[in-house]
Amino acid sequence: MSMRPFKRSVWAAMALVGLIVGLFGVAPAQASVTTNPNTVMWKVLVGEQSPDLAIQGMRFLPGEIWIDQGDSIDFVANSAEIHTVSFGTPPIPPTGVGSLLADAVPRVGGPVFDPTAPWTNSGILTTVSTPDFPTVTSYQQKFAARGDFTFFCLIHGDVMSITVHVGAPNAPYPHTQAFYDAQAAAQKAAVLADGYKLWADTAALATPTHVFVGAGDSTAMVMRFIPTVDTVHLGQTVTFDLAANMMPVPHTVTFTTLRQNGKPVDSGLLLEAFLGGPSTFSVTFDQLGSWNYLCEFHDDLGMLGTVNVIP
Repeated sequence: MSMRPFKRSVWAAMALVGLIVGLFGVAPAQASVTTNPNTVMWKVLVGEQSPDLAIQGMRFLPGEIWIDQGDSIDFVANSAEIHTVSFGTPPIPPTGVGSLLADAVPRVGGPVFDPTAPWTNSGILTTVSTPDFPTVTSYQQKFAARGDFTFFCLIHGDVMSITVHVGAPNAPYPHTQAFYDAQAAAQKAAVLADGYKLWADTAALATPTHVFVGAGDSTAMVMRFIPTVDTVHLGQTVTFDLAANMMPVPHTVTFTTLRQNGKPVDSGLLLEAFLGGPSTFSVTFDQLGSWNYLCEFHDDLGMLGTVNVIP
């Protein structure tokens, strides 16, 4: 995933916006069902997505896991959307978003989880790499202290969380690997089903002059313009609208070749109205042709669109 300079600032804004809300978490685990004479490495999946990347879910799989003292968890990136595995109270920068992204990118803390530390962070977890800032595909933590610990995603807020229950060493596990695998599969299916329904419901509201810029609820996000291909007549105005996003997800509407008044047609950063907006962007099409555009945040996920202007 390559990223232009503006896109780096967009990712930073995304991190700030994600602090306000978040989605769920889910994960599969690997362990014996009886007493555990040795420490075990469990596995938790971070995020989920549809095969075409259009639907991005915000869950740990599973969202709750029981392990023994001395066991470890391998948090594995499971989506192109970026996530973190974080613990503590992250600082919110008083101005701008750059310092928040700086909180999300670096790994903070060692290989053994310290619940007394004010801040622990995995760094950016994603299945794709970027030259603009470091990312990882896996993050491992050993749990030497007993207790119940809730981790969250810094990008999407504490609603995307997982609770780790750490019991006595060598205690019987309440669930098997098969249990967590089945739970993860069911939860992923539910997330994707929600995303596809959200997509269809939003498409039913769209018109040629009213294009929705993505869609999102507390379970999934649709990383597509709705409709993706639009046809209007010369002189008509199209409004690009974030109204279908109940989550504070930033987007842009950036045309690749269309210019008006000698300038590229670009919305800049769009945010939901409750975050101070602007949440809409309107373009009056005064040139015939097919005009392609993209979201600077999510073009790597296939968030691309076309407006066909006819006589």
